[in-house]
Formats: sequence, C-alpha cells, structure tokens
Amino acid sequence: MELLFALMCVVALGYFVLGLRHKPSSNLASVDAIIPAYNEAPCLEASLVQLLRNPYIRRVICVNDGSTDDTAGVLARMARTWPDRLVAINQANTGKGGALMNGLRHATAHQVFLTDADTRVPHDRNGLGYMLAEIERGADAVGGIPSTNLDGARLLPYIRATVKLPMIAIKRTFQQIVGGAPFIISGACGMFRTDVLLKHGFSDRTKVEDLDLTWTLVAHGYKVRQANRCIVYPQECNTLREEWRRWRRWIAGFAVCMRLHRRLLLSRFGLVSMTPMFGLVVLGIAVYAATWIRAYLEHGGVGIAMAVFPLAWVAVVSVLGAISAWHHRKLRLVPMASLAVFYVFLAYAIWIVHGLAAFFTGREPTRDKPTRYAHVVE
Repeated sequence: MELLFALMCVVALGYFVLGLRHKPSSNLASVDAIIPAYNEAPCLEASLVQLLRNPYIRRVICVNDGSTDDTAGVLARMARTWPDRLVAINQANTGKGGALMNGLRHATAHQVFLTDADTRVPHDRNGLGYMLAEIERGADAVGGIPSTNLDGARLLPYIRATVKLPMIAIKRTFQQIVGGAPFIISGACGMFRTDVLLKHGFSDRTKVEDLDLTWTLVAHGYKVRQANRCIVYPQECNTLREEWRRWRRWIAGFAVCMRLHRRLLLSRFGLVSMTPMFGLVVLGIAVYAATWIRAYLEHGGVGIAMAVFPLAWVAVVSVLGAISAWHHRKLRLVPMASLAVFYVFLAYAIWIVHGLAAFFTGREPTRDKPTRYAHVVE
C-alpha cells in the first residue's frame, strides 16, 4: 500500500511540474456559470458575487429549485443589482439534476461552469482560466479541486481540510494518467462544453448526479480531464450527524453507479478508477479488523491506539497536512492531520451499513440537505 501511494505521488508530482508550462486561457467573459439553489439563502449572495466578479464569467444563471427559505428573495435582489449579468430562474422543485438542465437551456456560451451555491470560487485567481485552457486543448469536460471553506467552520471541516486538497489532486491526477480520466468531475467545480452537456446531461436517477454524468461521458468516449490549478471552497458539515448523512449519500450513490455503469468495470477506466476504490474499502476493512484484533490480544488498549495511529500513517498525513496548512494559511492543520483517520473509519462504517445494501439493491437513502451558514469575511 505504501509503495502504491508513493508511486501515485511521484506520478502526480511529475504531471503537475510538466503542467506548469501551461498558461490560463486569455478568452475572458466566455463562460456561463450555472448554479442550482435549494434553500441556500445564508450563503447564496456571497457565492454569486464571487462568480459575477470573475473575469472569465459572462453570465451567471441561478436556478431556485423550489426553495422554502428566502432563496428567491435573495436572488431577486441580486438580479436587480446585476440585471445584465445574472439570470434568475424560479421553478418548482425537481431535484438538482433537473435544476441544472433547466439552467443549461438558458446558456449561450460554448462552455459552462457548474458549481454549488455554498461554494466560494475566488474571482481574483485564474482557476477558471486553467479549466478553459483544457477545453481549448480538446477536452470535453474538466474537473477542478473542491477544497474546504474554513470560514465559520468548526472542528470537523478542519480535520477534513488537513488532507482533502492534496489527496484529491494526487488520486485524480493518477487516475487521469493511468486510467484515462479522473474518477469524478465534482458538482462543486466542473466545466463542460455546452453541446456535450446538452447531449448527455444530468439526471436525478441517483443522488450523485456528478459521478453518474462523469462515468456516462467516459463510457461514450469523451475526453475528461483534471485541472489541479482550479481550486474552489465548498462548505463542509459542522456536525457528525450531517457528515454521516452526506457520506451516506456519496457512498450509496457510488455503489448504485457501479451497478448502472457495470460495463465500464473491466475497461481501462474501470480497472484504475472504479474497481480499486471499492477494492480498497474491502481490503481496508479486512486489514484494520485483523490488525486491531492482533494488537488488542498482544498489547490491550495501548495496542489499539498504536494500530489506529501507526508511525507511517502519521508521517504521511503530516506531510499532506503541511501542504494543506500552507495553502489555507492555517498552521494548526499539521498537528490535526492524523485525526483524518476518522474519515477513513467513517467511510468504512457507512460502506458496511449502507454501501453494500445499495450495491445489491440499487436503492439509495433520501437526500439530506446540510445546514448552510453565511460566509465569514476574514
């Protein structure tokens, strides 16, 4: 496992260094942004303002998907302030996929950028320019990196942020190079050719519409790429209850997508990106169970603690935590990095409780809405 991870790091680093020669696109005001919004009143304005100020964005299309809070009011006020740049659409609730496709019908640019209403997309960086450059070099769809918005965040988002950014960059870069495409274009940060998205759009047949679409594009032979220099900042869950529900949606949705796209499993993409993600879960659960039992029998409770935080794990995640700490300008992320093992155990537990059932039945739990909070200006 350690050798495989080291190989992934070397390959990803080499790819990143070679990519430094690429410049962001110079085609400003050439992208339409589409944002679905369901009960997003606390954070919607701040997110939309960042997009409206982004030099690559021509228009922002926001779809209020039957919200029951003040989302419609916030959107109406902003539309009066930005009448030529913001397209406000109100509709009855259809689900995220339906909202995105309704917004897409109002797009006039050749490429669209999709993000979430809780996500901060920095307007003063060239992230969208690097994504657009990939489109101009022939890509049909491009994913960025959803990091973590730490403004107003509590303990859990800080733990998540310790390794999230570098791990996403390493894994998806390796998957693109070896498997032909990254595992997913996140709904928080994706750019698509408009004609491709109109032909193979989002649906609500799963609760992970972004993963379903990514695998659909791969199955149809489209060129899907990763742009590691586009980083956005979605909100994380502040409570364990909401974190469990969100990961339950992701894991159960992943299991259902494996059923829906089973023809991909033996393809190059499937063998590198799809199957290993599931196989590592099975292997991880087995290894941890055996290690903990042996450690307890030999050393008791102290042995369990040593098994949870082995020195190799602490060393690796501390390096990743240092990268994240430098990016977020939060030194505390380094000593907190070892606590990221919590998310490994969370994923394993949800796979056991919900993931396997979803894989065999094709049924997913109801989609839960995380609590939104206002962006805090530092």
